[in-house]
Amino acid sequence: MLTTPLPWPGSHGMLPREPMIYRQNARLSGRTDFTEAGGIEMKTLKKILIGLVVIVLLVVIGGLLLPRTRHVERSVSIDSPPCVVFARLDGFRSFNDWSPFVAITPDATYSYEGPEFGVGAKMIWTDNAKDSENGSQEIVATTPYDRIDLVTTFDNGDTAKVTYLLTPENGGTNLTWSFETDFGLNIIGRYFGILLDRTLGPLYEQGLINLKRIVEELPKVDWSDIEIGITTVPSRTIAYITGSSSKDPGDIEVALSDAFGKVALFISRNGLQIAGPPLTIANYWDDRGYGFDAGMPVSGSLSRGVGPESPVRMGESYGGRVVRAVHVGPYTEMATTYTKIDAFIAAYQLEPNGRSWESYVSDPASTPEDELITEIFFPVK
Repeated sequence: MLTTPLPWPGSHGMLPREPMIYRQNARLSGRTDFTEAGGIEMKTLKKILIGLVVIVLLVVIGGLLLPRTRHVERSVSIDSPPCVVFARLDGFRSFNDWSPFVAITPDATYSYEGPEFGVGAKMIWTDNAKDSENGSQEIVATTPYDRIDLVTTFDNGDTAKVTYLLTPENGGTNLTWSFETDFGLNIIGRYFGILLDRTLGPLYEQGLINLKRIVEELPKVDWSDIEIGITTVPSRTIAYITGSSSKDPGDIEVALSDAFGKVALFISRNGLQIAGPPLTIANYWDDRGYGFDAGMPVSGSLSRGVGPESPVRMGESYGGRVVRAVHVGPYTEMATTYTKIDAFIAAYQLEPNGRSWESYVSDPASTPEDELITEIFFPVK
């Protein structure tokens, strides 16, 4: 009996090897395991991709179902007439005095374009701080003393409508400050809009509190019943005489009548023509009484020089920026109009720039007293 293992044919004395068919089966079996593992990985990857696509679709569809526009507004009651509140909003001269954005963008710089007040007034801000939005805001429409419409434009192209709505309320004003933007198809913007009221609303509330405090310190005078505004007038050649009187209306009437008579005679004798209504320029109104230059705009050339003995002089009236107001009614009631002019100048933060004057548009000899028209001009810087 053999005790030594017989070699496998072809082994040349080495240890027996597995039959070829076993090795082939083993290779086939290994390839099958690899293929199955790869298939599982592909299925998993497909599921992940499909899941991501579903999530993206849900986000997009959800965004499109969100409101396209967002509106934020806050209101405050201010113990001051609408015209006074309007004056502080009609431009950007004092915007940063009450703006809530100054505190959160302390390094922003501002520049201005267009007119100082009204349609076309524009403020541009630049802030280099990280995540800050640069842009501009411009007044595009006004309805004194009810409404101001503005457009805010950001550097990224986004825009928003801003509105100040003023409503009379118990002798004061209810002011509503609103912001409205259209996100269009901007899905991210629509999601951001969910938080807009929560983020912008408190800032608007603080701004309105600041504005209320400032406006309520101004004179509570309503000038909305008179014609008043800021304009520019040309300089004119005038013949005038310097005079004075007490503050008594009767004394003033006598002094002015005498002065106008002398000026009219001077114009006639010197070949000049009257070129506008008579006027008086205020030199002083104080404890001394009323000091004035009374004159008339003229055209033409003097036929002879003005002698030193003549009380009438030739000169040029003020030309430039003014506050112009129209008083309708008796001269004795003009003090009320002057009070309204003073309040207008204070609310618009204007700085006086010379002597005021009155231009008597109506002839008191042929016009009922309650229909007399007088233009009042205050030079301002």
